[in-house]
Amino acid sequence: MAIYEDFEIEQGSSFRYNVTIKTSGGAAYDLSGHTLAAIMKKTYNSSTTTATFTTAATSVPGEIQMSLTDEQTASIKAGRYVFDILMETPSTDKYRVVEGQVTVSPGVTTIA
Repeated sequence: MAIYEDFEIEQGSSFRYNVTIKTSGGAAYDLSGHTLAAIMKKTYNSSTTTATFTTAATSVPGEIQMSLTDEQTASIKAGRYVFDILMETPSTDKYRVVEGQVTVSPGVTTIA
């Protein structure tokens, strides 16, 4: 079963979010050799992807980092969205490991 996480993205700001995946016994999940992908959409049924996160395992066991650049977040309209992270194991099994809602808050200031 996927972890449920909600978070906020500030429009026009660099975004990084870390989440830790654990086994059913509570140990950090070994992400070696796994492929990760994460996207954000307006709704689960949307045919259009709002943003594609850069996803990678960090040096911390079981930890995944999702990120977007400030240019990417600046192009997202303020509002509520959904996201998930899909993991593919070395044996090509695929699992949704994280899902939830994203709130994009509007920005005011820009740096030229």
